[in-house]
Amino acid sequence: MAETSGNEPIRQSVRVDCPIEDAFRLFTEGFAEWWPLASYSMTGEEAESCAIEPWPGGRVFERTRSGEEREWGLVTAWDPPTRLELTWDRNQTVKVEFQVEADGTRVTVIHTGWRLAGVQAFAAFVSEQTLLAV
Repeated sequence: MAETSGNEPIRQSVRVDCPIEDAFRLFTEGFAEWWPLASYSMTGEEAESCAIEPWPGGRVFERTRSGEEREWGLVTAWDPPTRLELTWDRNQTVKVEFQVEADGTRVTVIHTGWRLAGVQAFAAFVSEQTLLAV
């Protein structure tokens, strides 16, 4: 991961071996399957799942075992299968771009405002290519 002064966006990119439509679907509909909820949730061990609602204004949230929902952010752009943007933990923005690349898809995550919450693990997770394991 590149070093930053704390003001620049974190930009990570990974190539995945699937069509762009599948990459977008796995990233969004499969969010609860790849997001490390045990390590990155608001409710810790009580967290059961997380989701992205598929429309502008939709929520990014976690659900506890008791059914309580905690909002992490809001979807600000929903343009399948090429782009998703959302707010994250108040002052942060996450943009996800999907581009056809040879026989797969390039997924690029651009995270701004991250210095406010210390979430470099998100970008590291993407760079390890475990994000869209099929």
